[in-house]
Amino acid sequence: MSNIIASFIAISLGCAATYYSADPLATTFSYARAAALSLLIYVPIQITWTCFLYPFYFSPLRKLPQAPVSFPRIGGWKSFFAILSPPQILELMDTVPHEHFFRVLDVFNREVVIITDPKAIAQPFQADAYNYVKSVNGKKILEAILGNGLVNAEGQDHKYQKKHLAPVFNFRVVKNLYPLFWEKSSELVSLIRAEIDSEPDPSGALTKVIDIDDWSGRIGLDIIGKAGFGSDFNALSNPHAPLNESYRNAFIPDSKSAIIFLLSMLTYPALIRQLPLEKNRQIRQGVITVNKYLKDLIGRRKSDMLQNLNNGDYLEKTGHKDIISSAMKTNAFTTENLVDQSKTLLGAGHETSSTAITWAIYTLSQPRYAHIQQRLREEVRANLPSPSSGVEVTAELLDKLPYLDAVSKESMRVWSPVTRVSRLPLHDTTICEVRIPKGTIIQLVPWALNKAKRLWGEDAREFNPDRWLVGENKANGGASSSLAYMTFGTGPRGCIGKGFAIGENKAILAALIGSFDFKPVGGKTHDIDIMYGITARIIGGLKVEVTALDGW
Repeated sequence: MSNIIASFIAISLGCAATYYSADPLATTFSYARAAALSLLIYVPIQITWTCFLYPFYFSPLRKLPQAPVSFPRIGGWKSFFAILSPPQILELMDTVPHEHFFRVLDVFNREVVIITDPKAIAQPFQADAYNYVKSVNGKKILEAILGNGLVNAEGQDHKYQKKHLAPVFNFRVVKNLYPLFWEKSSELVSLIRAEIDSEPDPSGALTKVIDIDDWSGRIGLDIIGKAGFGSDFNALSNPHAPLNESYRNAFIPDSKSAIIFLLSMLTYPALIRQLPLEKNRQIRQGVITVNKYLKDLIGRRKSDMLQNLNNGDYLEKTGHKDIISSAMKTNAFTTENLVDQSKTLLGAGHETSSTAITWAIYTLSQPRYAHIQQRLREEVRANLPSPSSGVEVTAELLDKLPYLDAVSKESMRVWSPVTRVSRLPLHDTTICEVRIPKGTIIQLVPWALNKAKRLWGEDAREFNPDRWLVGENKANGGASSSLAYMTFGTGPRGCIGKGFAIGENKAILAALIGSFDFKPVGGKTHDIDIMYGITARIIGGLKVEVTALDGW
């Protein structure tokens, strides 16, 4: 409605200005001049209304609980051009008096409703999930990279995709992948040990500084390659393989892609993609290379299927037991759909899992948590075979380690790989008896919610795996509700690969902590810079001092 009013005012004033400023002898009305003047008038009117008048004086949300607002808003003009970071939102969660949610003014004073209460979470993310959608620009940005797979689909399309993909991620299928998780984790241990041995420390200690963020990205890619596509990407053994580099250019965020993402969200994604930027070229070329690889792979799988007339025995006859081959068996997806699901597996599955490993090692390497690292190592060594033994490790073995499970959960609580999820209601609605206008940004911020004191208690920000092992609410980590832990989301749009991610995380952590001791470089905690995009990444990677341990 505001756009219509602003347009009407601008056109009226533009026409009037054209008429009264025209040459008295002219016999024709200049439509071009009127249009130009209308545009010049429209832009400042729209900016004034959208950024300054509506949020402060007319919005029905202006009376919601919120942080004290200065003009133009918190932090002055600099913050007017910035999106609130997850740590800033966490501070507001713990300091702004509220019951279910509060309002923040984001970039350009854009209104965002931050949900902080399980009761408020339940409606837009569970019961009424399909009446809330991604923003138009958000969907376009994801579609350019991931296609229209499960993460990006909406409404009936999402229901159809999830119905046919759910069996592919069921309990039994995921548990059968645990030996693969351990096999790749063992390869990771072997390669890190070889790197340590290749450059021995002058003192004789088996110690080396490595970038664990790089290693976690490479093992994540190899695991998703084997489990997702039945194809070894060889990222661990060959980090400069063309597919590995193309994937990283297209899917791994950095500071340059973060700027492109922000500009795309605020303007026109198609226009921003055409800007002559080197990062745009890298993303385009990366997507093209990945698309070609996936199309060729799916083509080979379909050829295998055609050679086996009895589709029911397809997986057994060909030996392909990966996720995409299983999805093909359903006959529910076209080749284009399968490519999109494959890109979604790569983008959503790999990035979050590898980020989770980086944050876990970061935490366990800190001197204040050395006792937790040692306790975990003792449990792992007492119950699992050494990675060098070649003995298969199954789900039954890994799932019997309670402290490993607790450390994994706690790490993904404190450092949620996904920072925030935004949804917009398709219609005017109410949440907890509060009217929410159509198109309002409703935001769930796992990075902050997972550490909110109102849900987790006074030690909410402390890394404490024991919260999952003792206490009345240990199943929820001591939280007042299961909806306080939003690392994997909830409801129909919750993470379909949750079981996969948990199994992968535990296998890698067990192999690494059982084999090595991790410390910060120099033995002292260092400040880190974090880039908050869809995931939270440590800028410049994570260098840690790793020491090989014998006796396992």
